[in-house]
Amino acid sequence: MRIERNHKASQQVAIQKIDSFLDELMKRDFPGGVIVKEPTKSWSGNTMDFSFKLKKGLISTKIAGSIRVEEGKIIMDSELPGLVRTFVSEEKISDVITQQIDNLFVGKQ
Repeated sequence: MRIERNHKASQQVAIQKIDSFLDELMKRDFPGGVIVKEPTKSWSGNTMDFSFKLKKGLISTKIAGSIRVEEGKIIMDSELPGLVRTFVSEEKISDVITQQIDNLFVGKQ
């Protein structure tokens, strides 16, 4: 799955916003008793690699990807496991992520 969004923040501000958002996301409780386990992220320049496991009961699946922050653009690439796509369409996930990214950059930049 690839998501590209434009932003008007400086690259450094955009990196800080994405970094903070992912920290918060990995601490959240999700609907239906889904929890995040083993979150990791690391930055190399303007690219963050991330991964985490989503777990519910005895079932877990790993999600990994990268987010590249450029001047004026954010590009996220991630391969969604089949287990996730079984319960939620890739389009729905993409729509939610797009909305979350857009919300980060509304208002004061």
